[in-house]
Amino acid sequence: MPAYESVPYDNLIAGMVQPIVTQSIIIEPATGAVFTRGTVMARTGFATDGTWICTIVDSAAAGAAQKVPVAVLADEIVDASTVQQRATVYTQGEFNREALIFGGTDTIANHEAALNNAKIYTKRVVN
Repeated sequence: MPAYESVPYDNLIAGMVQPIVTQSIIIEPATGAVFTRGTVMARTGFATDGTWICTIVDSAAAGAAQKVPVAVLADEIVDASTVQQRATVYTQGEFNREALIFGGTDTIANHEAALNNAKIYTKRVVN
C-alpha cells in the first residue's frame, strides 16, 4: 500500500505552490479563548524574547492590531481560556478560504485582501 494513502485529507491547506511557513506564537488568556485549526490570528504585541503575541482577528475589536490578519492557526485546538498558551501558526501559504475562522461576525470578505497582502493566499476548493 502506498504511503500517501494513509495521509488524511486536510481541509485547510489548499495548495503547495507557495511555500508553507510556520512560526511559534503566544496566545494570551481570555475568557472563551479556545481556538481551532484555521483560526485567523492578529499580532497584538511581542514577548520579551521576540515571540509574537496573538489573538483572533476581529474587525469589530477595539484595538487596531486585532483587525489585521497575520497568520492562520496550525494546531488542532488551543485552549487559552485561563492560561497563556504557545501555539504554531502558518505565516505564509495557500489556504481554503471556506476553512478559515474569524472573530465576531467577520467573514473571508472582510479580510481576504489583507490576508493576501500578508502572503496568506486564499483559494476556493472543490471537494
